[in-house]
Amino acid sequence: MSESVAQLLTSAVQRHQAGDLAGAREGYTEVLRRNPRQADALHLLGVLQDQQGAHEQAVDMISRAIAINPAEAGFHGNLGTALVALQRVAEAEAAYRRSIALDPEYVDGYYNLGNLLRSSGDAAAARRHLEVALSLQPDHLQARNNLAMLLWEDMGDTAAAEQQFRLLLEAAPTWATARMNYGVFRLGQGDYAAGWREYEWRWQSEAYQEHDWGMGLPRWDGRTLGDAGLLVWGEQGVGDQILYGTMLADAQRRSGGRIVVAVDPRLVRLFSRSLAPLGAEVVSRGTPVTAAMQIPFGSLGAFLRQSAEDFTSGGAYLRADPDARQDFASAYRELAGQGRQLIGLSWRSHNKTIGPSKSIPLPELLRILKRYPEVQWINLQYGDVGEDLATLRAHGIAIHTDPAIDSLADMDGFAAQIAALDSVLTVSNTTVHVAGALGVPTLLLLPRGRGRLWYWPDEGKVSRWYGTVSIVRQSSPDRWDGILDAPGAAAQLMG
Repeated sequence: MSESVAQLLTSAVQRHQAGDLAGAREGYTEVLRRNPRQADALHLLGVLQDQQGAHEQAVDMISRAIAINPAEAGFHGNLGTALVALQRVAEAEAAYRRSIALDPEYVDGYYNLGNLLRSSGDAAAARRHLEVALSLQPDHLQARNNLAMLLWEDMGDTAAAEQQFRLLLEAAPTWATARMNYGVFRLGQGDYAAGWREYEWRWQSEAYQEHDWGMGLPRWDGRTLGDAGLLVWGEQGVGDQILYGTMLADAQRRSGGRIVVAVDPRLVRLFSRSLAPLGAEVVSRGTPVTAAMQIPFGSLGAFLRQSAEDFTSGGAYLRADPDARQDFASAYRELAGQGRQLIGLSWRSHNKTIGPSKSIPLPELLRILKRYPEVQWINLQYGDVGEDLATLRAHGIAIHTDPAIDSLADMDGFAAQIAALDSVLTVSNTTVHVAGALGVPTLLLLPRGRGRLWYWPDEGKVSRWYGTVSIVRQSSPDRWDGILDAPGAAAQLMG
């Protein structure tokens, strides 16, 4: 006797829940072969397609389910999730709102809408929806985690964020992602001892997708190693590796002898020259080396940056190629003419989640640049910005782009270019790390709210990591206008 449609659907759902996606697909397909208007099978097949990255097909399938059963809140909620994956944000928001209109106790609808509103920049509305989700389901750990991060990163409400983190860690003391996020939060508050300790949980977090370049060596515990050697390896992006690199001289002194530094291949030449006074061997990550112990860059702070008083070096440890620097300086001086300052400019971040919040919109950038007609601007912005440059040129702003430099690939050349300048104006991206670590006077334009990073202080005008980086901030979230009207900003930029 063959299985009924209901039995087939139940079996397919069980396979889906067990992670057998192929079996689940087969089951849903058979249900629909027998009954093409079986709404649950249409919906769940769409959910499966969304999980497998077939977002267009998912939208089509779930929409067909909604046409048959428009009153099911979950159908609209999962349609919203598929639409988010396609970056159809307005449609996704409408789907989420429809889901909670149909079912005012639909937790996932509030949760997903809160996350979407946060990514769209509406922090206050995002907070309200995440709080409703938690009122309906107080043990929704991801909602509490996201609310804590929103309160800190987007709204600057550190007291409320601390409260949410405390509740979260009481409920889930071994959830690595929450512990990691709390570590970043404490680091952002200058509580380095607790921050580094909690940040170590990142290696157990499903959210931290970083390769272990430690070569299977035991983790360094701060002991003296002498000539046995310490492998220190770079994690995260190029800018992060440069930031953490400010601790390498202290690591060498603490370990008492030979260190091997493994970094992104683009940094090898620059780091080799810069760390030569330490006697450091610099290699690309993954290169076989001889060492007794190892430690990732981001774990050095637990030994070397326990308090604000430990930031004593000023951070200027990079050394540009002197010949290349001189060549750039000569060419740029000739371009600028007598008496004009050479200022490097970078205005965009390409971070997929917070890049737009850190980047200066072109109209505001134009207003800033028009204030300084006496400056020869040098383009330090990586990526394809030809359209931006053409727009600025049409408004009488000429930014020199050097065809000899590919700042995404040639970090050594990029460093020499920056070292040839009088100063740098930039947002929070790789450029500020290179300039700061070279000791070039730099004015950093920071957002308030979404887009802040823990290593830039919430208040204050100088970075602890780089002594030559001065900071000015938006007057309020998403307001770049007038940012250089802050007291002393123009003087910092023009020296």
